Amino acid sequence: MSVVLISSEQVEKAINAKEAVEVAEQVYRDHGSGQVVMPAKINLNMGINGEWPHFYGSANSMPAYVASLKAMGIKFVSGYTKNPEKGLPFIFGTIILTEPETGRPIAVMDGTYITAIRTGAATAVAAKYLARKDAAVVGIIGAGLQGRMHIMTLNEVMDVKEIRITDINDETAVKCAKEMGDMLSLNIKAVKSNREVAEGADIVATVTVADQPLVRKEWLKKGALVVSVGSYQELDEQIPLTCDKLIVDSWAQNAHRGELLKLVKAGRISEEDIYSELGYIVSGEKPARENDDELVCACLIGMGSLDIGTAKYVYDKLKNTENVVELDL
Repeated sequence: MSVVLISSEQVEKAINAKEAVEVAEQVYRDHGSGQVVMPAKINLNMGINGEWPHFYGSANSMPAYVASLKAMGIKFVSGYTKNPEKGLPFIFGTIILTEPETGRPIAVMDGTYITAIRTGAATAVAAKYLARKDAAVVGIIGAGLQGRMHIMTLNEVMDVKEIRITDINDETAVKCAKEMGDMLSLNIKAVKSNREVAEGADIVATVTVADQPLVRKEWLKKGALVVSVGSYQELDEQIPLTCDKLIVDSWAQNAHRGELLKLVKAGRISEEDIYSELGYIVSGEKPARENDDELVCACLIGMGSLDIGTAKYVYDKLKNTENVVELDL
């Protein structure tokens, strides 16, 4: 028996934004039709006897099986807020794929880029089904790798007229706008404030490591789609509390982490307040946007099924090429 090793560079070359969105859409469709097995992610905070080391990070274990893709495996992913100060990515991820029929490991691959592109792809799927059909203006808060992935993937599902982006670091926003605008021939401009990003935008996405409201409800236009993908609160609580439709990717995970956690703990949001999980909308089980005036909020905390489905796509593309390394078990 042997296992294939796939590097981050190989992953990046093997899948583009369009393909990532197609895989994500299929995974969501499988969720909606009951063809995914996915326990809620297990969070590893490294506290021992009540003492917490000041590593400024934690890790998640995320197993999943996606039937239509014959994809089974687990991602182990960490997020450390101090990593950028050390010249390291905020997120590191490793994915192990196994053969569904036997459990035999078939691949070990970098999961950092997969985490990034599948997160952007998830937002693009949400936009495809939940944004107004004439949506053309995008606002993004956070100009790091996730900001770039969101620009790439949203460009695959809509006719983008304008993208506004901001960041806690002005230079990062300016650089992102210039580089991504040149690469995709899009009208992308860096702006100074979150309010400038949100006002008049058809789609607003928050892609940061913040734990504070970055978007106020009063800034949003009628009919906007707001997508929160961070691990903590990024929105004015009035947005999820009073929007016309509140969507999650997985209620089991949103109840324990992410945008809605504080509201869940305070007893102000429960499963009854969720209009739908995104998978049921993609599969046609529940209606998507029903009129142009609806304010829709999607809280996408991230699912292991997206990682494993994307990883399987990459593996299938590379497994019989000469560029991969095989190790005997």
